[in-house]
Amino acid sequence: MTSKIIWLVAILLVATGPASAQLAASSDEPVDITGDTAEFFDSRAVWTGHVRVVQAEAILTAERLEAQLSEEGAFQSITAIGSVRYSNGKEAITGERAIFDDAARTITILDNVIVTQGKQVMSAGKVTYWVDTGKVRFAPEAGKRIRGIFYTKSDDQS
Repeated sequence: MTSKIIWLVAILLVATGPASAQLAASSDEPVDITGDTAEFFDSRAVWTGHVRVVQAEAILTAERLEAQLSEEGAFQSITAIGSVRYSNGKEAITGERAIFDDAARTITILDNVIVTQGKQVMSAGKVTYWVDTGKVRFAPEAGKRIRGIFYTKSDDQS
């Protein structure tokens, strides 16, 4: 019984340790993750069911979230799966899967990706978003092209 309590305390320390991942550019705000269930084992954490990650103005939602943790409990990478949506107050990006890489400071969204910024809309098979700079790189799905709909100033006046 004592070993189970020690194991549970160790898991809670990892789960509540420093979360250095920054989904919001230059933010020291805490990362708040909610979901229907959560499991912690080895250096991984998995949340399932209506997962929502919030840091400052950045919000990431998905059906499942898998996080790889460092020995200190910081997030090294996060993979979101199923109905993924990332927004930061300026852009919103949706897709079926997303991979956040803390070292590269990127979020790569895959499968039926749609990016909206105001009224502007673009679609692609894969989008890489640099969290700190806002740079976005679009790549098409195999056999398809990237599509964008842009409104001109005269379109806004009508």
